[in-house]
Amino acid sequence: MLLIGAGGHALEALDVLISCGISDELWVFDQNQAIAVFQERYRVIHSEDEVKEVFLSDPRFVLGVGNPRVRQRLYDQMSRWGGELFSLRGRENVISNYVDCSGTDIFNRCFIGPNTRIGKGCLINTGAQIHHEVSIGEFSEVNPGAVVLGGVQIGDLSSIGANATILPQVKIGSNVIVGAGSVVTKDVPDGVTVVGVPGRIQSPRR
Repeated sequence: MLLIGAGGHALEALDVLISCGISDELWVFDQNQAIAVFQERYRVIHSEDEVKEVFLSDPRFVLGVGNPRVRQRLYDQMSRWGGELFSLRGRENVISNYVDCSGTDIFNRCFIGPNTRIGKGCLINTGAQIHHEVSIGEFSEVNPGAVVLGGVQIGDLSSIGANATILPQVKIGSNVIVGAGSVVTKDVPDGVTVVGVPGRIQSPRR
């Protein structure tokens, strides 16, 4: 298996892999860091040819980055090179039987309620709560401790900050950033940043 990235988020992703007993045949890929070994054990590779060679024996890869746009870019790159996305499942989660989240990374101690749909490449980080009938688009992230209440809709490539709260039935567009600790009480259009209590739109994003 290939862990994509050798930064801070990859450290936590590695811990989830180890807790699941998946760490013996693990490689790390990072084009930006000139290091040879990750966490004093795992060889770091840097080229397309090396990745393709690893994929010949095991095509699975894990996205070891948190940023939504970077996750999408790396997913597309690895898929072109023959990889298959592997979704992380941490420990002590409560996940309803009525959830569609097969392509989602869910870290430790998360709650995922019934009739929830979470798109491909999303990241639900440690301690986040996703309540009933929530819909989240592709490659969005819900950061540690955030609470997304019933009936919320979130678009693609959006980021819900740590300890933020999204109130019931709120619709959040694509390419949105919700700041840490914010409380979102009203619908949010595409491409903006929202901060504060209650959440206020700060600026359009490019």
